[in-house]
Amino acid sequence: MGKKIQRVGVASAEPEGWETSRVVAQIEQRGTECVVFDVTETVVRVGGKKPHVQYKKEDLTTLDGVFTRAVPGGSLEQVILRMDTLHCLERLGIPFMNRPHAIEKAVDKYYTLRLLELAGVPVPRTTVAQFTRDALRAFRRYKDVVVKPLFGSGGVGMTRVSDHETARRVFRALEANRYVMYLQEYLEHGTSDIRVFVIGNKAIAAMIRVGDTWKSTLRQGAKPQPYPLTPELSNLAVKCAETIGLEYTGVDILETEQGFVVTEVNSSSGWQGLQQVTEINVAKQLVDHFYKLIISSSN
Repeated sequence: MGKKIQRVGVASAEPEGWETSRVVAQIEQRGTECVVFDVTETVVRVGGKKPHVQYKKEDLTTLDGVFTRAVPGGSLEQVILRMDTLHCLERLGIPFMNRPHAIEKAVDKYYTLRLLELAGVPVPRTTVAQFTRDALRAFRRYKDVVVKPLFGSGGVGMTRVSDHETARRVFRALEANRYVMYLQEYLEHGTSDIRVFVIGNKAIAAMIRVGDTWKSTLRQGAKPQPYPLTPELSNLAVKCAETIGLEYTGVDILETEQGFVVTEVNSSSGWQGLQQVTEINVAKQLVDHFYKLIISSSN
């Protein structure tokens, strides 16, 4: 007899968001109470008889599991507290999908690429620096770069630079505002990239995102189209998920003259675009796997 799953949480920055609402619907169809909570509004206390993590009137320490849809950004203190809160719940034995430590790895683009490189995954040449002089040395090597925020998603804040004077101005502005300079060698890939969606140890579907410019994210106006999920793509995406420790993720891949190259692995990947081009019920498969994790954790 498997564990009776009575009450689970969904951590989401957008409680009414498209993905969140579909996960909640799948949970409630199984007869389980679902608490959707924004970790920015949680309150934690220490010094009592037991750990205290509260969201409005809900005691989150009694949950059977937590599905982490998204953890919002903020100041360094805010982000640390939010992750501490999730870690606190996990240490009480509450299973997570995705786990806090995996989220912490995935949101840091440099750390993610370094781990992937160590695992033998093809990644773009990338330099991360804190001073303009060092960033310019890297720029002279690469000649054409994409400058990204170290933390970020959806293509927001990305810019392509191929002119030395423009690069100097961009790097000086970043340095003046205490940002790091994350430079990735631009790889010719037309106006599209591939996203492979992984749940557990299986790639379930892929899409190609086709845009009008080199920025091919859906948030930047690209359109999703179905893409064949070959064994090569599947194995590559699953290896990325396993390397970072993610139970579900969208892996972003460029198809270049040198072959497939992984640019990002997302810890809170959306699937609205993917759902438009696949008959697979992504939310159902996510929740199916979530329940398997909860049940296996109790055995």
